[in-house]
Amino acid sequence: MECVATCAFGLEAVVRRELEALGINVLATENGRVRFPFTSDNLVRANVHLRVAERIFIILGEQENVTTYDALFDFVRTLELTSCFAPEDRFVMLANSVKSTLYSPRDMQSIGKKALVDNIKAATGCHELLENGPTRTLTLELRNNHVGLWLDTTGAPLHKRGYRLNQGDAPLRETLAAALVSLSFYGPNRTLYDPFCGSGTVVIEAAMMAKNIAPGLNRSFAFETLRCIDKSVLKHTRREALRAIDHATPLRIIGTDINPKMVAIAKENAAEAGVEDAIVFNVSDVRAMRFDDYAVIITNPPYGDRLNDPQEADALHEALGQLMKKHATCSYYVYTALPGAEQRFKRKADRTRVLFNGPIKARYYQYYGPKPGS
Repeated sequence: MECVATCAFGLEAVVRRELEALGINVLATENGRVRFPFTSDNLVRANVHLRVAERIFIILGEQENVTTYDALFDFVRTLELTSCFAPEDRFVMLANSVKSTLYSPRDMQSIGKKALVDNIKAATGCHELLENGPTRTLTLELRNNHVGLWLDTTGAPLHKRGYRLNQGDAPLRETLAAALVSLSFYGPNRTLYDPFCGSGTVVIEAAMMAKNIAPGLNRSFAFETLRCIDKSVLKHTRREALRAIDHATPLRIIGTDINPKMVAIAKENAAEAGVEDAIVFNVSDVRAMRFDDYAVIITNPPYGDRLNDPQEADALHEALGQLMKKHATCSYYVYTALPGAEQRFKRKADRTRVLFNGPIKARYYQYYGPKPGS
């Protein structure tokens, strides 16, 4: 069997690097997904440690050229599933179809669920499945007539870290905030600013990275009651993650926002994440900001529905452009969906990436300043 880590489009390379840093061999990188071998250790560590992935699945089986519902039924009916499932498990079947002969997710769900139930009944000798146990969420993934049966091992998506007690309008997903930091030149030896910190997600994720706090350390997962997972691995992985936390390296991370309410929320969230000692929060207007030399600025300025006045969004982006000119040794990373943002900055980005925050398509403008001491 194989596992697959799913992520937002454009972040596959980041997830691949995270897996490789964990010592996990990557088998393939596809749009929105990265495959790696299934072992209890790989699956548990991926769920606990990956910062940018959204979910981890086990691929229970795959088959090419599935073009009829009979073939789909036979595919699910003949898989070996009892190593993972118990007769009392409750099964939820989902389905996706892309460029395939079978195009009705509803029909795929119905037929897939019937085949799954027949499979478990035949393998266990049960005449009826009560489905009063743990919920198992499965997805039939059909692309170009290639079908896979995926088992969700994560449960609540990985961006649900558990520390965000409150938030503002259109908040960044934690996984995306972690990606913004990963795609920057930030390190513990440099000052990090977010002048539009909102509920604090970017600076909190940066602090968790710098302190090496595993993002899934304090949450539960769907895999915890699966038969095919060694229960001792999660306990060992959590102990190992706790020992790896860096409590010694001094950090200078600053989050500011013009809204005192959001600054208060950000402080609460940072405390919940266990990084309140690493971040200084202040109420400040971006136009009054001053940055340390060679600092890294990572931010998601407000735009659209987050502002009642569209002209204010233009003015705030122009203020960032003025800061870029004034603090020329700094590196700037700006994630925004404002059209024509580069014109507001009056500077062409060194690199631009299209990244999605849920359904919102935006661009990540990267401006590279000189390295410290250069």
